[in-house]
Amino acid sequence: MNILFYYPSNLSAISLSSLMIAFRKQGHEVFLLTQSEEGDLHREVRPYGVRTFSYPLQKRSAFPFYLKHARHLARFISEHRIDVCYSHLQQANIVAVFAQRFCSARMVICRHHSDSAYVEVNRNAQRFDRVINRLGREFIAPSEKVYRQMTEVEKANPSRIHLIRYAYDFSMFPRPDEQRIEAIRSEHPCRLLLVKAARLIPEKRHLILFRAVRELVRSGCDIRLLVLSEGYLRPELEQFIAVNGLERNIFMLGHRKNIIDYLAAADVVVHISASEASNNLVKEAALAEKCVIACRDVGDFDDYLVNMQNAILLSKEQTEGELLDVLGRIYRNEIETAALGSELKGRVLERYSIDRIIGQYDRFHKI
Repeated sequence: MNILFYYPSNLSAISLSSLMIAFRKQGHEVFLLTQSEEGDLHREVRPYGVRTFSYPLQKRSAFPFYLKHARHLARFISEHRIDVCYSHLQQANIVAVFAQRFCSARMVICRHHSDSAYVEVNRNAQRFDRVINRLGREFIAPSEKVYRQMTEVEKANPSRIHLIRYAYDFSMFPRPDEQRIEAIRSEHPCRLLLVKAARLIPEKRHLILFRAVRELVRSGCDIRLLVLSEGYLRPELEQFIAVNGLERNIFMLGHRKNIIDYLAAADVVVHISASEASNNLVKEAALAEKCVIACRDVGDFDDYLVNMQNAILLSKEQTEGELLDVLGRIYRNEIETAALGSELKGRVLERYSIDRIIGQYDRFHKI
């Protein structure tokens, strides 16, 4: 079988790489086509025999951009005799649902967000989802939350949606570097070190965490927060730090390729996002056996996180007060965070291993 992965980005995505490599090991011909120039993702899978391609275009105007991509995707599928195309992320999916009209491949739309368009009140993203839901013939949802969003809120046809979890070859994740971990801890000495790695956008709710840190610092706690990633809220967040005199407590570190070292250096990983599909960062924190704080009714967290057994779960509506309370308890050593991290690792390895999930794709291909 000839299988195509169609994706906007060139950045490493281990959930995608794991599937591509697993399909190659089964003897399938696997292709990767991205809307951006060659990058880490291409270099990650090419040694395993995945044939990699890119078709970058400048987006000067939306309609010509998507039209050109749709034409190219349809031609690519025909030229390479693709049997199944897995399209990932909204920017690729909107192209795929139009390209499918001009090719014979089985077009599978893989959705990677739940209710973010509604949380952010992004009307354009909502419109795109409506078009994709209406025209798409088959969908894969990675979590119950995404499935419910599509069927109950957006009224997509449930018979077209297949629920298949993300799958990972966990051996592909980088291992923490002990020297780097020690360097991070030495550069940021404190009694409680927090890490948050998420785009600087409203749905990731950085300000809730920042306000909790401010209150803990005012109460005399020796605490630091390392913030990884970038986003358009950076100026607003930096202003909050400056106005509240938190320059010695909150550090905006931008993008870091060695995220695993920061997760391993942390005492607690905080991920209080208001919207997810099936978050990768929490699973990576689990590999480092770290205590994770997240919110209920977000992404697939309720599917595998159990409060005070393998993580700390907060109310999405009362996050700020609960977060301040639980961080205070952790600071006072009232919660055994190491045990939570150890339990979480076992649960993630058992639930999301590529060896466990690949059989679902085998059955899916036979439908």
